[in-house]
Amino acid sequence: MDKGGCIITYPVDEHVENALKAVIGLGANKIILMDENESYINSFNRIGLITDVRPILTDDVPSVVSSVADIISDAKNKHDCVSVLLLPSDPVIGTGVYVASCMEKVKVFAPSDIEIKCLTLPIFPFVSLNEKERFVSAKIIENKEMSRKNLLTVVKREGYCDKLYSGRSDSPTAKETAVMRQLQRILNKLEEMGLVTKEKRSKRFVWKPTVFGKLIFR
Repeated sequence: MDKGGCIITYPVDEHVENALKAVIGLGANKIILMDENESYINSFNRIGLITDVRPILTDDVPSVVSSVADIISDAKNKHDCVSVLLLPSDPVIGTGVYVASCMEKVKVFAPSDIEIKCLTLPIFPFVSLNEKERFVSAKIIENKEMSRKNLLTVVKREGYCDKLYSGRSDSPTAKETAVMRQLQRILNKLEEMGLVTKEKRSKRFVWKPTVFGKLIFR
């Protein structure tokens, strides 16, 4: 692992000088640019800094968050210290970069004399999740991906069946079927809210957490 510091930023043409000052002040020895920019590359190269270009998706906030989070996560595996320099840019980019930084738990810096514009996002519907939905979401996040059958196994192991089953039948088969249906309803809701995604594997489906799904348990 490189013990030197790594700064990640989205380059903005009119803020090359601000970026240089911030990077020098933070003592970084590597810069990751989230877009191609010759002015930044040339300026950093002149003072002996290593520059890498990792373009991000900028279509919408979720795309920005996902691609930036991947860059930060990779940088954390290679560098002892990783931080993000936030410069004024399109609010979609600024918001996505900030959210990704919070998710990955890295420090965010911004020049003190400039204003950063971010969006007010309706991306926190999580208050409407009940205990059962939060339980299922948490298990998917813990395991990175899960099938409905695997979820049922966890539910049984952790003694959670009674909370998912409200019927009166004493039949284990009937109870298990009811729990499976309840799990499916929960998975459908989580998918509709954008907290999990579904992927087909052979004859079964597995569910994975989305970027925003992970965010609620950070």
